[in-house]
Amino acid sequence: MTTSREVLLTSEASGQMWNVCVWDFHSSTSLLTYKGGTSVPHGLAVLNNDFIISALNTKPILNIWSLHKRDNQQMKMVCPGRVTALDVTTNGEYCIAAVSEKIHIWQVCTGHLLAVLGRHYQCITCLRCCDDGSYFVSGGDDNMVMAWSLGRVLSEAGEHSNRQAPVHVWSQHSLPITDIHVGFGGSRARVVSSSLDQSCRIWDLVSGEMILCIVFDVSITSTVMNMTENMGPSIRRDDGPPIRTERHIQSDTDSPNTTIYSGHSKQVTCLSLSLDGSQLVSGSHDSDVRVWDVHSGQCVKTIPHKGVITNARLIPTPPGVISEIKRPILPMQPFQRYLYCPQKSGESGEDNSSDTLNLYINQFEQMTKRPDEARLYTESLLQSRGTFDEDTSYTQETSIAELKQEIGQLQSANKNLYNFALEEILQEKNKPF
Repeated sequence: MTTSREVLLTSEASGQMWNVCVWDFHSSTSLLTYKGGTSVPHGLAVLNNDFIISALNTKPILNIWSLHKRDNQQMKMVCPGRVTALDVTTNGEYCIAAVSEKIHIWQVCTGHLLAVLGRHYQCITCLRCCDDGSYFVSGGDDNMVMAWSLGRVLSEAGEHSNRQAPVHVWSQHSLPITDIHVGFGGSRARVVSSSLDQSCRIWDLVSGEMILCIVFDVSITSTVMNMTENMGPSIRRDDGPPIRTERHIQSDTDSPNTTIYSGHSKQVTCLSLSLDGSQLVSGSHDSDVRVWDVHSGQCVKTIPHKGVITNARLIPTPPGVISEIKRPILPMQPFQRYLYCPQKSGESGEDNSSDTLNLYINQFEQMTKRPDEARLYTESLLQSRGTFDEDTSYTQETSIAELKQEIGQLQSANKNLYNFALEEILQEKNKPF
């Protein structure tokens, strides 16, 4: 269907024709459309190149479409409240969503709600994950930016996950956060936050220190950097190296290091860069998506929409867009609305024999069995497929025989100790006073 390395995903606020549209980035032709409501800003994500997740603007629902299907049918995930921002890890294992001032983390393959984090005081406006999924960063209307360790959050998940503290709390902004960009490098990445206080701040994710503060004479609504991170975090390009911890840039500057992209008639809402960093995509309240040449600052093409642009992002072309034969690798389970606490049943002493396990033999066949049945079935399946050779079987039989012999010796020693103690007690009682 397309030979482009990248496709463009856009959503707009009117919802007259569709919720999400997939465009060929080079020809600007519509490839796929997905209908059903409208998406909130920072509420659109692609899960493992298989699914598109959209947070609806007016309902506590996530719409999920499979990229390989062309029937436009969607799954609906009911959330505890209206989602204000969301993102997914690169490997597609976890979905992180903000419901008002709380952060919810779901495991995609099971649908379990693993953690609910509550450290923000007002509505969360944006969420971003690192490229390796080790950290995620949140920003909100409380003027704060917080960096979280996903591994630490999941290791301490449970009833008290609401008390978990972020790794870093950055509170230097004086007005609500409008956008967050997390660079490449995993846990050593740099984080860029933009705010209505007319500043962009660059943070070091390792130390938590602020590297640079760039102050403008207008409010900043979106930010982006290229892969080499030599581009200023705003709608304007800045090639000059940071000389001091704070820099001031005027909108009417004639500096050769700054390029201003002029063309939108209203506020810019979202930005995205191509993989090679040569082209910039911007969405605006004027209902247009524009593609810019980064080096010249010229508008290459304009894609008109029916309403305010809420999301515009470039992604590598998913296989499902090219071919309908491509099937999702990971299964999708309905997201739970209540916190998953597996330790409860063990502490209360309840019998867990009624629990079931879903065995995914392949992407088309699924079996549901009890844990003991699942173990026996798995062993028989592996043996039937010849995964155990003769040497492995011999080693296992030898180990089992040795363990049985050791258990027998322990049982004999325990029996002798019991008999000895019993005789001593009886002899002590039979002694004359």
